[in-house]
Amino acid sequence: MIDLKTRLLAIAGSLALLIMVIDLVRRRRLKEEYSVLWVAAATVLLILAAWYQLLGWVTTAIGGVALSTTLFFFALLFVFFMLLHYSVSISTLERRLTALVQEIGLLGPSAAVEDRPDRDQPPLSVSVIIPCFNDGPLLREALASIAEPEDVQAIIVDDGSTDPATLAILEELAAEPTVVLVRQDNAGLGAARMRGLGEATGDLIFPLDADDLLVEGALTTMARRLQGEPDADFTWGDYELFGDQSGIYRSPSRWLPWTLTYVNPYPVSSMFRRSALLTAGGWTGRAYEDWDLWLRCAAIGMTGVRTDAVVYRRRIHGPQRLLPEARRRHGELYKVIRTDNAALFDDRPRLRAMERPATWKRLAYPIMFGARRGVPVRLEEALKQRMMRRGRGLP
Repeated sequence: MIDLKTRLLAIAGSLALLIMVIDLVRRRRLKEEYSVLWVAAATVLLILAAWYQLLGWVTTAIGGVALSTTLFFFALLFVFFMLLHYSVSISTLERRLTALVQEIGLLGPSAAVEDRPDRDQPPLSVSVIIPCFNDGPLLREALASIAEPEDVQAIIVDDGSTDPATLAILEELAAEPTVVLVRQDNAGLGAARMRGLGEATGDLIFPLDADDLLVEGALTTMARRLQGEPDADFTWGDYELFGDQSGIYRSPSRWLPWTLTYVNPYPVSSMFRRSALLTAGGWTGRAYEDWDLWLRCAAIGMTGVRTDAVVYRRRIHGPQRLLPEARRRHGELYKVIRTDNAALFDDRPRLRAMERPATWKRLAYPIMFGARRGVPVRLEEALKQRMMRRGRGLP
């Protein structure tokens, strides 16, 4: 007879192993194809620890002499299957490597030159839209961060600035030939971006806040990503926090319309085809304008691809003008975007079938996000900051 303390210890250990495996998969530290055996093993251990009579029946069925013998037998069986799985994977990779080497040999030395990513590439046609409202001291930094091998159109939209220092800097920038400066009465971020879109000549559009910074070469990387994916309407990447906070936000690896109806996991500063922005209606003055844009893109069947790189740096400094107010009014604002995009929200069953989220995600997201009736916004923000400090994104 196994005493209660030993059983509890076995249950705790098995449960810890199962949680660790699931967490490794979620953090992409363990590939899903390898996780099946680990999850199965942890689950079996948990069942046997909680229902030790079953272990006795199994021992009797296989002719074992002790419970430990049965555990040792299944442990060896598990190791055997893992080694077999690795052997098959290594054999497959070896065959692919051999075939690849043979193909390179047949192509000859000219193949390396012909396949260079920078050979015969079409020129970039990118416009960066930078709304500015009293952000003059930081505006020059944002402009200086646009460092690309080809010319990029920079459009500054003065959204009714009143700060004397900002107005002086804008006057100086107006004389620079590489900058397009337009002015308007204060109408908000969405209206400023749309004004910039009207002035844009590039086929690709990238919105950049005046207090943020681009990573060198990021626009070229994203533009080439879209050029290689002609069916994609937009591309997004990761961003780094700096200033009052630090960390990296890892964006989703694919387009997730079902997830998008609960939470917006996509960065504000992403690259769009100009035609896609115009078709979707661009940025509006409605609630959660960036999230609303993504939802409208999903509603009309647009899709995008991830650029696997940190593409911009988001500055966290002082009192944020917009986010605190939006968080305080989240329930109200979420209700507005749900009403404005009612057809997409009604289509959630089909979107879920297409996205195929994990079972835990299907259960947790409606509770954690959406109207956020289950998780306070402050708690969510604390979890988000911790996530970014570890360089992760939403699971």
